[in-house]
Amino acid sequence: MNPASQLTVGPAQQAAIHEATVRLARASRSAGATPDNASLRMTPRGAIELLLMAVLPGAALLAVRPQLMDAWQSVMLWWSQRLGLPLELVRTGDNTSLEWLVSYTGSLVPTPLTGVLTAAAVIGAFASTWWMSDRQVPLKYLVRTLCVVQASALLFFMFTPDRFPYTMTGHLSAMLNAGFYLMLAMPLLLALGWGVLRVPLHQKLLYPVLMLAYFAVMLPHKALLHAVVVQHFSALFMPMLYLCFGAVLDLMVFVALYAWLASTAPARALSGGDRR
Repeated sequence: MNPASQLTVGPAQQAAIHEATVRLARASRSAGATPDNASLRMTPRGAIELLLMAVLPGAALLAVRPQLMDAWQSVMLWWSQRLGLPLELVRTGDNTSLEWLVSYTGSLVPTPLTGVLTAAAVIGAFASTWWMSDRQVPLKYLVRTLCVVQASALLFFMFTPDRFPYTMTGHLSAMLNAGFYLMLAMPLLLALGWGVLRVPLHQKLLYPVLMLAYFAVMLPHKALLHAVVVQHFSALFMPMLYLCFGAVLDLMVFVALYAWLASTAPARALSGGDRR
């Protein structure tokens, strides 16, 4: 048999190939069809809504910043009295600030026992990552990152503990300020991500406000948790609290909340249907 004859395509095969080609072309046109893409086109009304979502909450936050800081300080003072934390409100002229009344040379210096136990915990946690499965790779690298940060703090306190440059007062102030600036950026981020979806206008406005309210409650309590850890376990853990459980944690919480919020949007959120 001639080998070339084996490659001959009969009428039935040609018809099948032609039908498959037509279907593929239709699928390609459907994937690039305009209704879904057109739903994301910016209209003048949509642009005004996004501008309002991005600008008005940020302006309102800047206007109420003194009152918000006072409220956070009041919450932290209320809890500090019940948790036995050495926090006190100090007034300097017209400004007030939270001050940590225990000096660094006092209880913030880690004891040798704390250093030994922490080193053992770091070594054990890092070693445990070698037995983690491939499905646990994100957790593996998260644990290793925490171990590296804590190990660097251990080495610092082992050799130059008297040169630790940070105070608890500065740490708490940095936590609150970083959280406030994230709240200030949230309206713009939500306008670009949540505001472009076709959801009712009241949801566009209500959910970001609820998210800001959540952070307004969470941030002073997170700072208090940092203070409790340092009070009971020394300043050895302050670098890890600052680097891994400070602004980075706030950003991760925001991303998680936004992901949950976007997942609740109906399927028609990207369609051209009525959003009112």
